[in-house]
Amino acid sequence: MKKVLSLVMAVALLLGIASQASASGGVNFFNPYPNSTNATVPNYIGFTKAAGTYQYQLFIQETNAGNRTYNSGKLYAPSGGYEIRHTLSSMTKNMLPGGTYLIRAECFNISGTLIGSDSTTVTFL
Repeated sequence: MKKVLSLVMAVALLLGIASQASASGGVNFFNPYPNSTNATVPNYIGFTKAAGTYQYQLFIQETNAGNRTYNSGKLYAPSGGYEIRHTLSSMTKNMLPGGTYLIRAECFNISGTLIGSDSTTVTFL
């Protein structure tokens, strides 16, 4: 009985992980940690890229009584690897402290069609 219960729980966990990854087309943030508060401003925004990604775009929008924004525009994604590390300029890093931001990453295929996205809210120190 214990083995059957363990097997059922393992299958349910795997199905949950698979459905979460497919819900955003395989795009998931890893830096800064999603939905974190009191985070330090990172040197880069990191996220996994969707299979077939040719270009990506990153948006940062302040959500707490401010109007600070950042839009990377469409950029070419690195051809190798499974992740994108979008380096932030010093000007952008200086803009981010002391605010809560919605960060959104979008991935596009070679024809410009959106194939995956993810968003998270982060509060920076």
